[in-house]
Amino acid sequence: MTLVLLSCVALLPFWSIANAEDKTLSSPTLARSTEYDSETRTAQNNKLAPVEVQQFAQHQAAALGTANAESNWKNADLDFYPLGPGTHSWLVQATFEGNPIGYMIITATEQGQMKLSEYGQGEQSPYNSELLGQALNRQHVNLDALLANGGELHSNYALPLLAYWKLERPNQPALYIDATNGDLLPSEFLNRLESNANQVSASVTVTDLSTISSLSVDPLHPRPVFNPADNLLWITSKPVDANRAQDVIQHGENQEIVFSADDRNVVYGGPLPVSGYQLWHTDQEEGSVLYVALGGKPFIQRFVPLSTLQQDGQFYIVKR
Repeated sequence: MTLVLLSCVALLPFWSIANAEDKTLSSPTLARSTEYDSETRTAQNNKLAPVEVQQFAQHQAAALGTANAESNWKNADLDFYPLGPGTHSWLVQATFEGNPIGYMIITATEQGQMKLSEYGQGEQSPYNSELLGQALNRQHVNLDALLANGGELHSNYALPLLAYWKLERPNQPALYIDATNGDLLPSEFLNRLESNANQVSASVTVTDLSTISSLSVDPLHPRPVFNPADNLLWITSKPVDANRAQDVIQHGENQEIVFSADDRNVVYGGPLPVSGYQLWHTDQEEGSVLYVALGGKPFIQRFVPLSTLQQDGQFYIVKR
C-alpha cells in the first residue's frame, strides 16, 4: 500500500458548525503530501473551518512564534481538517515553505468558546499517513480495496486527548487505530465513547480578535525522554499532590516524572513521560497557563494544558 494511495483518501465528514453548510469531505492524511497556493488554501480552509476558528488558530500560531522566532510559526501556512464525532475539533497543520513545523488541535467547548486542546512542534503530527499505512498492514487491511467495497475511513478526536482513526468495514466491526502510535484500540471502549458523544452542533462565539487577550509563550523547557516501562517502581509511589504538580514539573530538573490516567490511559496512549513544558502568558486575570509535554521520540510529543491532565490522571516521580 503506497502513500500515494493513502493521500487520496478524502472521507472525513464535515459536521456543520456556525453556519458552515458545505460538507466537503477531507482528511488530515492529505496535509503531508499536498501543497496549496494561497488562493486554493484559503478556499479549502473556508470549506473546512469557520472563519472564527481560523482567526483563533492564527492567534495561537502568532503566540507560539514568540517562543522562538526561528520556528516560523508567525509566518506559517495553516491547513484545517475537521475532526469528529461530536467534538467540534479541528486539526491545524502548520507548514513554512512547504515543510511541516508543527500542529494544533482547536476545540469548541459546549459554551461555544474555543480552546487550544493540544499542540506539537516539528515534523511529527497525529494522523500521519505513513503511520496509518503501517497500522493497516499489521491488520492485513488493504485500504484501497476496502474503500472500493464501501468501507470508510474517518479521522476522529475524543476529548481530552484521543486522536484516532475509525475504519468502517462492510459487514464487520469497525477498527479503531490510535493516530499517534498506530496501536489498535479496544472497540468496546470506543463504541461507548462515540455513543456518548454530543452530536448537537456548537456555535462558535469568538468573532472579534480584539476581545482575545494578548498571548506570549516562553521558550521550551525540555526534559530527557525515557520509557516509563523501564522502571516500574513509580507504580508503587504515591502520586504528586495536585497542588504541587506544577512546581515539580517546572523545578524538579533531576527527576523523571510519569503521567498516568490509570484506567483511562487508553485515551492518552499512556502512561507517558513528562518530556518538557512551556508557559503561556496572558494579559488577563487568569495569568499563565502551563502546557505539559508528554511523550517524545519515537512517538509524538504532545503539549497539553496541565489542568486537562489533572482532570483524568496524576503525576508520579520515578524512584531510582
